Amino acid sequence: MKNKIKKVKLDIKNLKIQGATNIVLAIISLLQFFLKKASPKNIQQLRKNFFKLTKELVNIRPTEPYAQNLYFFLKNKDNLKNKDNFIPNIKNALLEYQNYILQNEKKIITNGVKAIKKYNNILTHCHSSTVVKIIQAVYKRKKNIRIFADETRPLFQGRLTVKNLIKSGIKVTQITDSASGFLISPYSGKDLMIDVVIVGADAIKPDGSIINKIGTYDIAASCYLNKIPFFVATSLLKYDKKNNIKIEIRSAEEVWPNKPLGVEILNFAFDRVPAKFITGIICETGIIKPQQVNAQVRKRYPWL
Repeated sequence: MKNKIKKVKLDIKNLKIQGATNIVLAIISLLQFFLKKASPKNIQQLRKNFFKLTKELVNIRPTEPYAQNLYFFLKNKDNLKNKDNFIPNIKNALLEYQNYILQNEKKIITNGVKAIKKYNNILTHCHSSTVVKIIQAVYKRKKNIRIFADETRPLFQGRLTVKNLIKSGIKVTQITDSASGFLISPYSGKDLMIDVVIVGADAIKPDGSIINKIGTYDIAASCYLNKIPFFVATSLLKYDKKNNIKIEIRSAEEVWPNKPLGVEILNFAFDRVPAKFITGIICETGIIKPQQVNAQVRKRYPWL
Protein backbone atom coordinates (compact mmCIF):
# COMPACT_ATOMS: atom_id res chain seq x y z
CA MET A 1 0.00 0.00 0.00
CA LYS A 2 2.81 2.42 0.90
CA ASN A 3 4.40 2.04 -2.54
CA LYS A 4 1.13 2.80 -4.32
CA ILE A 5 0.50 5.87 -2.16
CA LYS A 6 4.04 7.10 -2.78
CA LYS A 7 3.68 6.58 -6.55
CA VAL A 8 0.42 8.52 -6.79
CA LYS A 9 1.86 11.38 -4.73
CA LEU A 10 4.90 11.61 -7.01
CA ASP A 11 2.79 11.34 -10.17
CA ILE A 12 0.65 14.28 -9.02
CA LYS A 13 3.65 16.35 -7.94
CA ASN A 14 5.61 15.65 -11.15
CA LEU A 15 2.56 16.23 -13.43
CA LYS A 16 2.38 12.64 -14.67
CA ILE A 17 -1.19 12.98 -13.47
CA GLN A 18 -2.33 16.40 -14.64
CA GLY A 19 -5.56 18.27 -14.98
CA ALA A 20 -7.76 19.05 -11.98
CA THR A 21 -10.35 16.41 -12.85
CA ASN A 22 -7.78 13.66 -13.33
CA ILE A 23 -6.02 14.59 -10.09
CA VAL A 24 -9.11 14.46 -7.91
CA LEU A 25 -10.32 11.22 -9.51
CA ALA A 26 -6.87 9.68 -8.89
CA ILE A 27 -7.06 10.77 -5.25
CA ILE A 28 -10.53 9.26 -4.83
CA SER A 29 -9.35 6.02 -6.41
CA LEU A 30 -6.37 5.85 -4.04
CA LEU A 31 -8.56 6.55 -1.00
CA GLN A 32 -10.91 3.76 -2.08
CA PHE A 33 -7.90 1.46 -2.37
CA PHE A 34 -6.75 2.54 1.11
CA LEU A 35 -10.14 1.64 2.61
CA LYS A 36 -10.16 -1.70 0.83
CA LYS A 37 -6.75 -2.65 2.25
CA ALA A 38 -7.15 -1.08 5.72
CA SER A 39 -7.89 -3.16 8.80
CA PRO A 40 -11.26 -2.30 10.39
CA LYS A 41 -10.19 -3.42 13.88
CA ASN A 42 -9.50 0.09 15.21
CA ILE A 43 -11.98 2.41 13.53
CA GLN A 44 -10.84 5.51 15.40
CA GLN A 45 -7.26 5.04 14.20
CA LEU A 46 -8.47 4.19 10.71
CA ARG A 47 -10.51 7.39 10.61
CA LYS A 48 -7.52 9.42 11.78
CA ASN A 49 -5.21 7.82 9.19
CA PHE A 50 -7.78 8.26 6.42
CA PHE A 51 -8.20 12.00 6.96
CA LYS A 52 -4.46 12.48 7.40
CA LEU A 53 -3.83 10.79 4.04
CA THR A 54 -6.65 12.74 2.40
CA LYS A 55 -5.22 16.06 3.60
CA GLU A 56 -1.74 15.12 2.35
CA LEU A 57 -3.06 14.14 -1.08
CA VAL A 58 -5.27 17.17 -1.70
CA ASN A 59 -2.49 19.59 -0.72
CA ILE A 60 0.23 18.19 -3.01
CA ARG A 61 -0.59 20.83 -5.62
CA PRO A 62 -1.24 24.29 -4.14
CA THR A 63 -3.61 25.34 -6.92
CA GLU A 64 -6.14 22.49 -6.84
CA PRO A 65 -9.32 23.39 -4.91
CA TYR A 66 -11.18 20.67 -6.85
CA ALA A 67 -9.16 18.20 -4.78
CA GLN A 68 -9.00 20.35 -1.64
CA ASN A 69 -12.78 20.69 -1.57
CA LEU A 70 -13.02 16.90 -1.41
CA TYR A 71 -11.49 17.17 2.07
CA PHE A 72 -14.02 19.86 3.12
CA PHE A 73 -16.84 17.76 1.68
CA LEU A 74 -15.84 14.70 3.70
CA LYS A 75 -15.24 16.65 6.91
CA ASN A 76 -18.70 18.20 6.56
CA LYS A 77 -20.44 14.82 6.51
CA ASP A 78 -22.16 14.30 9.87
CA ASN A 79 -22.23 10.52 9.51
CA LEU A 80 -18.41 10.43 9.38
CA LYS A 81 -17.88 12.13 12.73
CA ASN A 82 -18.19 8.95 14.78
CA LYS A 83 -17.00 5.40 14.36
CA ASP A 84 -20.41 3.81 13.73
CA ASN A 85 -20.54 2.56 10.14
CA PHE A 86 -17.56 4.75 9.25
CA ILE A 87 -16.27 2.51 6.45
CA PRO A 88 -19.53 2.16 4.46
CA ASN A 89 -20.34 5.85 5.06
CA ILE A 90 -16.95 7.08 3.87
CA LYS A 91 -17.13 4.84 0.81
CA ASN A 92 -20.54 6.29 -0.05
CA ALA A 93 -19.24 9.83 0.47
CA LEU A 94 -16.33 9.22 -1.92
CA LEU A 95 -18.74 7.86 -4.52
CA GLU A 96 -21.00 10.88 -4.03
CA TYR A 97 -18.17 13.32 -4.73
CA GLN A 98 -17.01 11.20 -7.67
CA ASN A 99 -20.54 11.34 -9.10
CA TYR A 100 -20.57 15.12 -8.65
CA ILE A 101 -17.46 15.29 -10.83
CA LEU A 102 -18.73 12.96 -13.55
CA GLN A 103 -22.26 14.39 -13.70
CA ASN A 104 -20.99 17.98 -13.59
CA GLU A 105 -18.69 17.30 -16.53
CA LYS A 106 -21.64 16.12 -18.63
CA LYS A 107 -23.57 19.30 -17.81
CA ILE A 108 -20.54 21.50 -18.52
CA ILE A 109 -20.06 19.85 -21.92
CA THR A 110 -23.73 20.45 -22.80
CA ASN A 111 -23.51 24.09 -21.69
CA GLY A 112 -20.16 24.48 -23.45
CA VAL A 113 -21.62 23.43 -26.77
CA LYS A 114 -24.33 26.08 -26.36
CA ALA A 115 -21.69 28.72 -25.65
CA ILE A 116 -19.34 28.14 -28.59
CA LYS A 117 -21.27 26.22 -31.27
CA LYS A 118 -21.80 29.32 -33.44
CA TYR A 119 -18.07 30.05 -33.71
CA ASN A 120 -15.62 28.64 -36.28
CA ASN A 121 -12.08 29.70 -35.31
CA ILE A 122 -11.55 28.61 -31.70
CA LEU A 123 -8.46 29.09 -29.56
CA THR A 124 -7.68 27.08 -26.44
CA HIS A 125 -4.77 27.09 -24.01
CA CYS A 126 -2.97 24.34 -22.08
CA HIS A 127 -4.92 21.09 -21.61
CA SER A 128 -8.39 20.67 -20.17
CA SER A 129 -10.06 17.31 -20.71
CA THR A 130 -13.44 19.04 -20.36
CA VAL A 131 -12.61 21.65 -23.00
CA VAL A 132 -11.43 18.90 -25.34
CA LYS A 133 -14.76 17.10 -24.87
CA ILE A 134 -16.69 20.32 -25.52
CA ILE A 135 -14.81 20.87 -28.78
CA GLN A 136 -15.36 17.24 -29.80
CA ALA A 137 -19.09 17.62 -29.10
CA VAL A 138 -19.23 20.81 -31.20
CA TYR A 139 -17.41 19.03 -34.03
CA LYS A 140 -20.10 16.33 -34.11
CA ARG A 141 -22.64 19.05 -34.89
CA LYS A 142 -20.60 21.09 -37.36
CA LYS A 143 -17.45 20.11 -39.21
CA ASN A 144 -16.27 23.57 -40.28
CA ILE A 145 -14.46 24.44 -37.07
CA ARG A 146 -10.75 25.13 -36.81
CA ILE A 147 -8.95 24.87 -33.51
CA PHE A 148 -5.82 26.78 -32.56
CA ALA A 149 -3.87 25.49 -29.56
CA ASP A 150 -0.70 27.00 -28.16
CA GLU A 151 2.21 24.89 -26.96
CA THR A 152 1.87 25.95 -23.32
CA ARG A 153 5.50 26.10 -22.31
CA PRO A 154 7.56 24.98 -20.56
CA LEU A 155 5.94 21.52 -20.30
CA PHE A 156 4.00 21.69 -23.59
CA GLN A 157 0.61 20.54 -22.27
CA GLY A 158 -0.92 22.12 -25.38
CA ARG A 159 0.52 19.30 -27.42
CA LEU A 160 -1.66 16.86 -25.50
CA THR A 161 -4.71 18.90 -26.48
CA VAL A 162 -3.62 18.78 -30.14
CA LYS A 163 -3.07 15.01 -30.06
CA ASN A 164 -6.50 14.39 -28.52
CA LEU A 165 -8.30 16.59 -31.04
CA ILE A 166 -6.42 15.21 -34.05
CA LYS A 167 -7.62 11.71 -33.11
CA SER A 168 -11.18 12.99 -33.51
CA GLY A 169 -10.44 14.27 -37.02
CA ILE A 170 -10.62 17.91 -35.99
CA LYS A 171 -8.50 20.45 -37.85
CA VAL A 172 -5.96 21.77 -35.35
CA THR A 173 -3.22 24.35 -35.74
CA GLN A 174 -0.43 24.49 -33.16
CA ILE A 175 1.00 27.92 -32.38
CA THR A 176 3.71 29.22 -30.08
CA ASP A 177 2.57 30.81 -26.83
CA SER A 178 3.84 34.24 -27.83
CA ALA A 179 1.70 34.19 -31.00
CA SER A 180 -1.63 34.00 -29.17
CA GLY A 181 -2.18 37.72 -28.71
CA PHE A 182 -1.37 38.55 -32.33
CA LEU A 183 -3.60 35.72 -33.56
CA ILE A 184 -6.52 37.08 -31.53
CA SER A 185 -5.99 40.56 -32.95
CA PRO A 186 -7.34 41.65 -36.37
CA TYR A 187 -3.76 42.15 -37.57
CA SER A 188 -3.21 38.42 -38.06
CA GLY A 189 -5.57 38.41 -41.03
CA LYS A 190 -9.29 37.90 -41.59
CA ASP A 191 -9.02 34.13 -42.12
CA LEU A 192 -6.91 33.60 -39.02
CA MET A 193 -8.57 35.92 -36.52
CA ILE A 194 -9.99 34.05 -33.55
CA ASP A 195 -13.79 34.06 -33.02
CA VAL A 196 -13.81 32.74 -29.45
CA VAL A 197 -11.47 31.45 -26.74
CA ILE A 198 -12.35 28.63 -24.36
CA VAL A 199 -10.10 27.45 -21.54
CA GLY A 200 -10.39 25.41 -18.37
CA ALA A 201 -9.52 26.63 -14.88
CA ASP A 202 -7.68 25.31 -11.87
CA ALA A 203 -9.51 27.54 -9.41
CA ILE A 204 -12.36 30.06 -9.17
CA LYS A 205 -11.87 32.92 -6.74
CA PRO A 206 -14.78 34.45 -4.77
CA ASP A 207 -14.57 37.64 -6.89
CA GLY A 208 -15.17 35.63 -10.07
CA SER A 209 -11.57 35.73 -11.25
CA ILE A 210 -9.90 32.44 -12.13
CA ILE A 211 -6.51 30.85 -11.74
CA ASN A 212 -5.26 28.86 -14.71
CA LYS A 213 -2.07 27.83 -16.47
CA ILE A 214 0.46 30.60 -17.03
CA GLY A 215 -0.31 32.46 -20.26
CA THR A 216 -4.07 32.56 -19.69
CA TYR A 217 -3.92 36.18 -18.48
CA ASP A 218 -2.23 37.31 -21.71
CA ILE A 219 -4.84 35.58 -23.84
CA ALA A 220 -7.76 36.91 -21.78
CA ALA A 221 -6.35 40.45 -21.90
CA SER A 222 -6.03 40.23 -25.69
CA CYS A 223 -9.63 39.06 -25.94
CA TYR A 224 -10.79 41.93 -23.71
CA LEU A 225 -8.87 44.46 -25.84
CA ASN A 226 -10.22 43.04 -29.11
CA LYS A 227 -13.78 42.29 -27.89
CA ILE A 228 -13.43 38.55 -28.46
CA PRO A 229 -15.54 36.25 -26.20
CA PHE A 230 -13.45 34.53 -23.52
CA PHE A 231 -15.15 31.55 -21.87
CA VAL A 232 -13.98 29.46 -18.92
CA ALA A 233 -15.28 25.88 -18.68
CA THR A 234 -15.03 24.63 -15.13
CA SER A 235 -16.95 23.16 -12.23
CA LEU A 236 -18.01 25.35 -9.32
CA LEU A 237 -16.38 22.71 -7.12
CA LYS A 238 -13.11 24.46 -7.99
CA TYR A 239 -14.24 27.35 -5.81
CA ASP A 240 -11.40 28.62 -3.62
CA LYS A 241 -13.26 28.32 -0.31
CA LYS A 242 -10.57 29.97 1.81
CA ASN A 243 -9.51 32.47 -0.88
CA ASN A 244 -5.87 31.76 -0.07
CA ILE A 245 -4.52 29.82 -3.05
CA LYS A 246 -1.04 30.96 -3.97
CA ILE A 247 0.46 30.90 -7.45
CA GLU A 248 2.80 27.93 -7.72
CA ILE A 249 6.38 28.63 -8.78
CA ARG A 250 8.03 25.55 -10.23
CA SER A 251 11.60 24.46 -10.82
CA ALA A 252 13.87 26.48 -13.12
CA GLU A 253 14.95 23.17 -14.65
CA GLU A 254 11.61 22.98 -16.46
CA VAL A 255 12.45 26.18 -18.34
CA TRP A 256 16.18 25.83 -18.96
CA PRO A 257 18.00 22.66 -17.96
CA ASN A 258 21.73 23.29 -17.42
CA LYS A 259 21.22 27.05 -17.50
CA PRO A 260 24.32 29.28 -17.46
CA LEU A 261 25.71 30.10 -14.04
CA GLY A 262 24.20 33.27 -12.62
CA VAL A 263 20.96 33.19 -14.63
CA GLU A 264 17.84 33.47 -12.48
CA ILE A 265 14.61 31.96 -13.78
CA LEU A 266 11.12 32.74 -12.52
CA ASN A 267 8.84 29.88 -13.53
CA PHE A 268 5.25 30.79 -12.68
CA ALA A 269 3.06 27.72 -13.20
CA PHE A 270 -0.21 29.68 -13.11
CA ASP A 271 -1.62 33.17 -13.42
CA ARG A 272 -4.83 34.94 -12.45
CA VAL A 273 -7.44 36.29 -14.86
CA PRO A 274 -9.61 39.14 -13.53
CA ALA A 275 -13.36 38.77 -13.71
CA LYS A 276 -13.74 41.70 -16.12
CA PHE A 277 -11.87 39.73 -18.81
CA ILE A 278 -14.28 36.77 -18.61
CA THR A 279 -17.33 36.67 -20.86
CA GLY A 280 -18.87 33.71 -19.09
CA ILE A 281 -18.11 30.76 -16.84
CA ILE A 282 -19.46 27.54 -18.31
CA CYS A 283 -20.33 25.41 -15.30
CA GLU A 284 -22.78 22.77 -14.09
CA THR A 285 -25.51 25.37 -13.45
CA GLY A 286 -25.29 27.01 -16.87
CA ILE A 287 -23.33 29.84 -18.47
CA ILE A 288 -22.94 32.39 -15.69
CA LYS A 289 -21.27 35.75 -15.22
CA PRO A 290 -18.29 35.89 -12.84
CA GLN A 291 -20.37 38.07 -10.49
CA GLN A 292 -22.81 35.16 -10.03
CA VAL A 293 -20.21 32.69 -8.74
CA ASN A 294 -20.78 33.19 -5.01
CA ALA A 295 -24.57 32.93 -5.26
CA GLN A 296 -24.38 29.82 -7.43
CA VAL A 297 -21.89 28.13 -5.08
CA ARG A 298 -24.03 28.90 -2.00
CA LYS A 299 -27.10 27.51 -3.74
CA ARG A 300 -25.54 24.30 -5.06
CA TYR A 301 -22.82 23.56 -2.51
CA PRO A 302 -23.84 25.19 0.81
CA TRP A 303 -21.07 23.27 2.62
CA LEU A 304 -18.55 25.43 0.72
